[in-house]
Amino acid sequence: MGSTTAGLMAAAALASALAAQQQPPSPQPLLAPRAPQPEVVLSGATGDLQVGELGLGSGGVAARRSELRFAGEDGCWTPGGVRVVCRSAGVKLTFPSGRELLVAPDGALHLRSGEAAGHYRSGVELLLADGARVQISLAQSRKHRVREVTVAHGDRALQPWRRGSAAKTKGRARRWAGIRLACCGDGGDLYRPIALGPLVVLDRVLVADDRRELAPRERLVVLTDPLQQSLERMPRQHRETQQAVRRAVAAVTALAERSAHVLPAGAALPRAERARLRWSLPGDFELERGLDGPLAPRLELFVGRSPSPMVEWTLGAAGAAYLTNPNTEQLGKRWHGNGTRLETAVPELQAREHLHERQHALQVVRRLTRAAR
Repeated sequence: MGSTTAGLMAAAALASALAAQQQPPSPQPLLAPRAPQPEVVLSGATGDLQVGELGLGSGGVAARRSELRFAGEDGCWTPGGVRVVCRSAGVKLTFPSGRELLVAPDGALHLRSGEAAGHYRSGVELLLADGARVQISLAQSRKHRVREVTVAHGDRALQPWRRGSAAKTKGRARRWAGIRLACCGDGGDLYRPIALGPLVVLDRVLVADDRRELAPRERLVVLTDPLQQSLERMPRQHRETQQAVRRAVAAVTALAERSAHVLPAGAALPRAERARLRWSLPGDFELERGLDGPLAPRLELFVGRSPSPMVEWTLGAAGAAYLTNPNTEQLGKRWHGNGTRLETAVPELQAREHLHERQHALQVVRRLTRAAR
C-alpha cells in the first residue's frame, strides 16, 4: 500500500472518529502556549486584521476614549488615546503606555530610549491597535522633508500637517502605497506585516532593549476563515466514484465539520518538529509550511505523522486548496482535480510587487527555519 493511500485512510479514520464524538476536543491547551513566544498563532479575523489580533500585546493603546480629533495646532488624538504631534523636525507619537516613537525627517524611526531603525525615505504608514492609521509622507526636499501627515480611522481622515506646515484639513482615508508597520507591544515594538494569502508574516524592525526578549523576531499569523471555507467547498468539486477518491473526500467532509476545533481561532501552536516548520493542532493534526515543490509556498495539513498531507493550500494572489491525489497508480501527479479557490484575506496587507514584499516575506520564513535548527 502506497504512503499516500495509507495517509488518506488514516485521515478518513481519524476524521470519522472526530465526527462521532459527542463533545469536540477542547482547544484550551493551545491557548496557553508552551513556549514564551510562539512562532504561529491562529486568527479568526474575517475583515481587516487588527494589531491586537497578532498576539503581540495591546499596542500601548487605551480603551476607546473618543472619536478621532484634532489636538492643538499641529496634531491629533486617535480613538485609543495616542497623541500625534507634527513638526518640521519629525512626527512624534505618544502612547497611553508612555512609549514615545519619533519618525524623523530622513525616515528613521527612533524610540526615546535610544533605539532606532530605518530609513524609510518616502515615508511610512503606522498601524495602531485602536484601528487608526498614521500616514507620514516624506519629500526629498531639504527644506520641507515632512510633507504630509494623515491620521485615519475607518473612512474618516484628518490632516494635521499638509504641504510642509501645520493644517487642519478633513477628508477621506486613502490607500497607502508605501511601507507599513504595525505598532505592537507597548506601542514601540514595530513589525512589518506582509500577507501571502491567508498567512501573515511579521518581521520585527524596532524594539526597545528592555523588551527584546518579549518581542519575537518573527511571527506567523494563519487566518483560519479562508481555510475553513475552502474545506467546506472542496467536497462539491469531487464527485468521482472511485473508492480511493470517495474515502479522501469523506475525510475532508468530516474535517470541515470539525474545522473550528482543529483550527481554533486564538490558538498559539507549538512546534511538532524542530528542524521543520511544522506545528501541532488538536485532534492529532499537524500544520506545515512548505517552501519547496510546485506552487510553493504552501500550507500543508497532515494527519499525525502521515508522510503525505491531506490538504494543501497554495499562498498568493490566486491561492487555492488542493486535495492530495489518492490514486497511487497516477505517479507524479501531486493533486487530484482542480483547486478550490481561496477567498482573499486582508487585502490591504497582501504582498505588493513594487515593494518586493513577497521575496521579503519568504526570507523571513526561511530565517525562522534556520533559527530553529
